[in-house]
Amino acid sequence: MKSQKTKIFTLAITGLVLTQMYQNCGQMGMGGFETLDMASMNLSMGMEGATDQSHPAQKEVLLPTQKTLVVNREYVADLMREIFTSSATPVPNLEALINQWIINRGAQYGLGCNPYGSYSGRDCGGDISNSNLPITTDDNTVRESFRVQFCENVLGMDQGVNAILEKLTNRATAPTADTIRQVYALFYRGDEASELIVNSLLDLDRALLAKNETPLERWRALALQVCESPGWQLQ
Repeated sequence: MKSQKTKIFTLAITGLVLTQMYQNCGQMGMGGFETLDMASMNLSMGMEGATDQSHPAQKEVLLPTQKTLVVNREYVADLMREIFTSSATPVPNLEALINQWIINRGAQYGLGCNPYGSYSGRDCGGDISNSNLPITTDDNTVRESFRVQFCENVLGMDQGVNAILEKLTNRATAPTADTIRQVYALFYRGDEASELIVNSLLDLDRALLAKNETPLERWRALALQVCESPGWQLQ
């Protein structure tokens, strides 16, 4: 009987000791896993930090822009001189108009002047600093206003309109699709007028005819539309 009680007591003590040991191991194990989890987190954060430093955020990319290139004052002056020079009906003060609205406006049209081109230095418009101008300039509002002024001045005279008309072949009294294309070609060298442009100018002519405008005034209006359009200046 005594031996049986001793066995029971021994088993109870042994169970208590084993239970305590398992509890201690569990606490140690949990502590180990917590340490491992923290280490993994730190490693992950460290790797992310290293990645950010190795691959910094890219700067915003600015797309390239292309500026519109337009012909300089020499081209414009030569073209206007060729179109409006006439032996039959000379345009009064044509050279003076070209100088006033084109040659002496180098800052807007581009191309430096030659201070030694003439005794008076007329090419520089009295300002030798114009000799340092760039060959070309960007299109600008002031330039366009000067160009429109030239067109209105030269075509405001009947001689200016007649200078254009004498360069047309198979010209009828009133504008036609063919003669409109010829006027367009005088300014837009190497380009042909599209059907849309031709039809638009024919519509304008019909509107002027409905108002009983004379053929000369109808030609004047068409020539002004083409002369003042900016497209023939594009390089």
